[in-house]
Amino acid sequence: MQITKTNYLEYTFCKKNLWLKKHKPELFKDIELSEFEKKIIEEGNLADKEARNLFPIGVLVDSHGQDAIDDTKQYIAKKQAILFQATFSEGLFFIRTDILIYNQTRDGYELYEVKASNGIKRKEPHHYINDLAFQKSVIEKSGLNIIKTGVIYLNRDYQRVGKIDYGQLFVDVDLTDEVLASQAEVKKQMIEIKEFLNGPEQKGCECLYRGRRAQCTTFTYSNPDVPEYSVHDINRIGGNKKILNDWIDRGIYAIEDIDNSESLKGGKKIQYDAYFLGKPIIDSVAIKEMLDELVFPLYFFDYECFFSAVPIFDNFGSYEHIPFQYSLHIMQRDGSIEHKEFLITDPKGDLTRSLVERIKQDIDPKGTVIAWFSLYEKQRNVKLAELHPDYADFLETINEGMFDLMTIFSKHHYVDADFKGSSSLKKVLPVIVPELNYSDLNISKGIFNSFNF
Repeated sequence: MQITKTNYLEYTFCKKNLWLKKHKPELFKDIELSEFEKKIIEEGNLADKEARNLFPIGVLVDSHGQDAIDDTKQYIAKKQAILFQATFSEGLFFIRTDILIYNQTRDGYELYEVKASNGIKRKEPHHYINDLAFQKSVIEKSGLNIIKTGVIYLNRDYQRVGKIDYGQLFVDVDLTDEVLASQAEVKKQMIEIKEFLNGPEQKGCECLYRGRRAQCTTFTYSNPDVPEYSVHDINRIGGNKKILNDWIDRGIYAIEDIDNSESLKGGKKIQYDAYFLGKPIIDSVAIKEMLDELVFPLYFFDYECFFSAVPIFDNFGSYEHIPFQYSLHIMQRDGSIEHKEFLITDPKGDLTRSLVERIKQDIDPKGTVIAWFSLYEKQRNVKLAELHPDYADFLETINEGMFDLMTIFSKHHYVDADFKGSSSLKKVLPVIVPELNYSDLNISKGIFNSFNF
């Protein structure tokens, strides 16, 4: 059994989930990553690869397992200046470093972790400081002197124009002091993780004290007493630790067992009431007041977007969402509906101009544009206005009058217990219109995962 840096970080988040991954891998065999999750992994690998352009004389250790460890030792013996994927092992611990640089002046090594993010994360399970402290501890067991540790991440302010400027695309931050300060605790965790993984299976897991969205993959297996619809599904309960911890400490998992419902406020209380009523709670007056403000024709508008850790197109930056398609349903006062759409089919030159031109043809800003979570569409329009200033007034007018359909649900004017505390379209749509299953759509997250034409 090997313990990688990914395993270590998993342990700091939910150690039981890691134990099961090592001892009962069959529990994970039917769990497939979503296309979005796969995309994030791909972007991480891409950022790691592209960061190597910062060090043109670097050498890649492209072997695996024991061969990679042996090759790394040979390179180090030769004082190779820069290594990518240098590999080390110490007992159960096995790591591959992103970038290792030999500092001849100080006769020591600088360790860098490449992250496909736009900043430094200091919270489990993506704690960059602890990640580096773990790697540093393993490497130092081999006799190397690590004199500096840092993170190289993507510059959120960089906009590509022409050939990529890698010096501008990436930012490097020296975290040596923070890593040193955390190393003692990390070493303690490394002792604990070996003992835990070599020990018997424990009951439950720490995710019992977290809201549904923050739970581990094997939560149901580890916590069989928790019903499918539980206190964990109450609106934003993960952010109210006092209430959730009290319930869990007292063994209250089912909503039916809650004995202090008076502590619930706002959306939490409405969801609780809807659960026991067995039907939605609808504030028809508030909804009517909102809908009365709409002006026909109504334009139901939705962008599909593409992003990349390393920007592919000019005038866009790391992870900046590029609208490449929109769908538009136009409803007249008599209820008649017309559908229009546009897709960029030639991603060259002034990439989004044809899209903006078509929007101008299809939408009369005198009517109301409607979107779900309109902030997303508004942000895209702000970017398009920046790229095409001759359309800025038009796009700003659309934004000023845009109506967010999600507001009806996020402000709890319509609450169904089956939403499970969420106002996401993925939760709301199947409940209100069960014949439309959002998860069956090819694009279910509003983000396109490839740009192949």
